[in-house]
Amino acid sequence: MAFLPTLALRALNTTKPLLPPKLHSQKVGVVVSAGLMAGAVKVRVAERAWNKKFRKYFPAPHNYLVRDPNSSLVPGDVVRITSGHRTSKRIRHVVTAIVAPFGEPVENRPKVMTQEELDEERVKEQLLKDRRRSERGRVVSQNRLRQAKKQGLQIPTLEEAMRGMRMYEEKMKELGVGQGKKDEKHQGQVGQQMTQKQKRMEERKKTKEEQKAEEKVKRARMQTES
Repeated sequence: MAFLPTLALRALNTTKPLLPPKLHSQKVGVVVSAGLMAGAVKVRVAERAWNKKFRKYFPAPHNYLVRDPNSSLVPGDVVRITSGHRTSKRIRHVVTAIVAPFGEPVENRPKVMTQEELDEERVKEQLLKDRRRSERGRVVSQNRLRQAKKQGLQIPTLEEAMRGMRMYEEKMKELGVGQGKKDEKHQGQVGQQMTQKQKRMEERKKTKEEQKAEEKVKRARMQTES
């Protein structure tokens, strides 16, 4: 029965991951601005664009807004960024390594989060969401919590999940997300439908007013002719 340990190892290696792996790509670029936005920097990546007229590639550098969780980058650093970590509409990359620091050495700066740490953070955030959603009866979240418990992961309590939600809302307030006026905020699909209805009603009113004006002109002509 010497094959039992190998079967056990295979079973451990073939355990289903809690979250599906994200497709991602890596790029190397230079930090061109930092400190202007909390937890984000601008990285310039050397890319190329195809020219149809001359039928050759020309340099076309592209700037990316990149997440820097620990604010460990300064302008001039050569860094490696990874896609697949969307935190806002424009921030879809995160810094995973400093290739060549500029100025202060890496040892004296806050640590850059590795890919494994980012995956762990992603799992923790998902478990907090699932804990809140399971209270509302979402079956997918309940099944994921059972799977995480079987894998030996720590399941957060409802109080911890709600505390995380409050911390997230406070963080969004600090970043200024959703602090616009009521008229500037997006009203959702219902609001869009209402505006379309209002536009249609206004167009109908215009056509009715035009018809009334044409009738008045016709009556005036009839009176002048008679």
